[in-house]
Amino acid sequence: MASPPEDRPPKPAAAKPLTDLDFHSGVQIAELNQLIQEYQARTPQGGDAPELFQAKDWVFGLLGQVQQSDGKLPPVNRYLLLSGGIQQGTVHVDCTTLLPLSPGGDYDASFTLLVPVLNVAGVPVTLDMTQSPPGHTRISLQPFDAPTLQRWSECSCGDQTFLSAELVSEWFFRAFSAAAKDVRLELRGRVTSVIICVGSYRVLYDIVPVVAFRGWPEVAQPWLSQGHFWDGKLRDEDVTAGFYLFPSTSGSDWYLAFSASELHLRRGLPPPLLWSLRATVAALPWGVLQGLEPYHLFTLALWSCERLPSRYLAQEENAAHALLGVLDDLSASLAEGHLPNYFLPQWNLLHGLSHRATRILVRAVAQVRANPTKYLCQAVEGAKEAKRRAKAYRRQLPTPVDS
Repeated sequence: MASPPEDRPPKPAAAKPLTDLDFHSGVQIAELNQLIQEYQARTPQGGDAPELFQAKDWVFGLLGQVQQSDGKLPPVNRYLLLSGGIQQGTVHVDCTTLLPLSPGGDYDASFTLLVPVLNVAGVPVTLDMTQSPPGHTRISLQPFDAPTLQRWSECSCGDQTFLSAELVSEWFFRAFSAAAKDVRLELRGRVTSVIICVGSYRVLYDIVPVVAFRGWPEVAQPWLSQGHFWDGKLRDEDVTAGFYLFPSTSGSDWYLAFSASELHLRRGLPPPLLWSLRATVAALPWGVLQGLEPYHLFTLALWSCERLPSRYLAQEENAAHALLGVLDDLSASLAEGHLPNYFLPQWNLLHGLSHRATRILVRAVAQVRANPTKYLCQAVEGAKEAKRRAKAYRRQLPTPVDS
């Protein structure tokens, strides 16, 4: 005889996957998303304050003075201005060897400015990459005309008149220092950093002297024949219009940089991925990450776009998963000692890291991955402190007197 309905045990509820927890750390995904949003809201992302335009005009005016006084810079030049300083990973520069500058304490807004010291257009230049590490090269001045050879003779080295990245960076800092008055100026590695004070704003410009090329380097041609996440979203001519040589920290060598292409790619990244990328950069303890830089995280973000659907990365609730995924990818890259450059996969961006440095990096990243909310909370507090320092700076400024 069947049991009456009231005596039967209740049916178990249908199982629901617990998608709101991170398996590794046990933190709530919703909490991570909230912290990412809070950090994003507390950090300035550009702006249209008139002081920023005045600072830009000031820097461009100083560059004009450098050209007039020395004559080395091209009389008609095309600068590339990127939002954010080199400490934010705008370009591939070894930030661990630089004296760090703090937002709120040293500056209120930051930019990276690429200044071509030489424009290679219509000159049959062949890059010599056989004597340099992967991704690096030497550039000979022999194909250029006699006036160019004369202008750059003091910055060249070797019997074949190779342009020295070290000597060019030192010359640029001296020439810019001679033009700049009453500003804070520092040579940080190969980067000339200037802080312009306009009104209550302190604007940092990280200026990198570069060699500008049109077109696309032969060594990166295989990259063009492959499919990419930006296909159909960006024009090929925008992504491949040109490239640069950046001054390397190793003597006279230069290395290939694709900053103009990356500018277009950054604009095409899903916003949640960008939010998680900025939060990850803020969460990591860069003071102990010798040999690692924020640009490495940007490279990992580009590679993630190649394998993940854009509709997944574009969902705001997946920002936390993106942050955790970038940390996982970083840990895996460090364990393998290999992180390929996005444009030149044969160039390992982790090349040269010692076993000891790698162990330190692995340990530091693992600590963040084990408790991401702790480090994100510290990042949010750091953003709050930057605003407090900025307010304290403005309070101590003299009050304008009406004439």
